[in-house]
Amino acid sequence: MAERADELRGGRGREPLSRRRIQEVALRLIDEDGLEALTMRKLGGALGVDPMALYRHFENKEALLDGVTELLWAEVERGSRDGGDWKDQLRFIAGSLRELAHAHPNAYSLVMTREVIAEAALILSEAKLKALKAAGFEEDLAAEAVRTLISYGIGYGALELSYLLSEDRGSAEEPASEAERLMRVMRMVPRDVPPHLAEVARVICACDVDAQFDFGLELILAGLEALLNRSPTGAD
Repeated sequence: MAERADELRGGRGREPLSRRRIQEVALRLIDEDGLEALTMRKLGGALGVDPMALYRHFENKEALLDGVTELLWAEVERGSRDGGDWKDQLRFIAGSLRELAHAHPNAYSLVMTREVIAEAALILSEAKLKALKAAGFEEDLAAEAVRTLISYGIGYGALELSYLLSEDRGSAEEPASEAERLMRVMRMVPRDVPPHLAEVARVICACDVDAQFDFGLELILAGLEALLNRSPTGAD
């Protein structure tokens, strides 16, 4: 009873300690201070409970990080609308995973590194597989399509969090101009690099990341559409 009281105390109106509440506060702390700064003691303090109370819900910190990964995937899955054609369904997967990188840059690596398959990820994948099969995709090709768009969204989001592109977007209201992108890239190029390679850096790296994302996404979708049209069950 004493331990239960410890979980519930800490201020009038405090929510009971639950797995979901622990996950949410852990994600908030990671967002604020970074993944490495998260400890069970710090999390317990933020929740107003003895850190030992957390072990009723998570066996250890590794299990907690798996739980935060579940929460991240749930954030993608919750926004997954079923409307639109199969292309819209796949655009949503890639776009949502990319947006997740911007919403939770400090936690995003968990999506790529945790050895856990979140239930929300399976629910999302199931819905998209059904949509693709209804459009005429055979199951194997539908699975390839879902895997490809998940990989593209995660990979692009991770790239934007890298040093090269992390500041390229500027703020949401004031995206980086072409001149600003070029100046940033040129600062990263070694001073003694041959001029023709500096030009390569300009052409390849000084890009509008939003336009580049859309370009790559549409290339993938066009390729999938061509495969669908060649399929005996696809459109002619």
